[in-house]
Amino acid sequence: QKQSLAPLLYEVRIHLTVIHLCITMGGLSMEHPWAFAFGLLGNVISFSSLLAPIPTFYRIFKSKSTEGFQSVPYVVALFSAMLWIFYALVKTGEGLLISINAAGCVIETVYIVMYLVYADRKAKIFTAKIVVLLNIAGFGLIFLLTLFAFHGETRVVSLGWICVGFSVCVFVAPLSIIVSPF
Repeated sequence: QKQSLAPLLYEVRIHLTVIHLCITMGGLSMEHPWAFAFGLLGNVISFSSLLAPIPTFYRIFKSKSTEGFQSVPYVVALFSAMLWIFYALVKTGEGLLISINAAGCVIETVYIVMYLVYADRKAKIFTAKIVVLLNIAGFGLIFLLTLFAFHGETRVVSLGWICVGFSVCVFVAPLSIIVSPF
């Protein structure tokens, strides 16, 4: 039985995300050569992990069914990518974060749309609900709270920790297959 590289790539991605956050929150900008090099390496590995579900979606496409797969990991990953883009825009000068998370938003959206095309009615409704609750209402709430409740460096640091928290959720979300709502 073939083992997927996805769990390993997810683990490496979370470590590099935390390293990147520590570097940027520690006062080093991505202009620093070592920080930029590790950021670029993080983007390459993150991009690889974004592509890890391709075999799953190829299987969904071939069978024209979601076969019990869950949409939660992809919805949470989209939410996390949206948050990281917001963080990068607030922090400024974070081109690497914007580029990988923009790619993440596009790729995760494609996965979610493909999931919705082949899911049964119950799974479609569940997915639509979590997209609205998390990616629209949740993101909107975090956007407004951080925009109006925090200012300056406090906003950047607060948003950074929120992003780290939800990045951890991205790597925990695949465990949702253990507890299926259907």
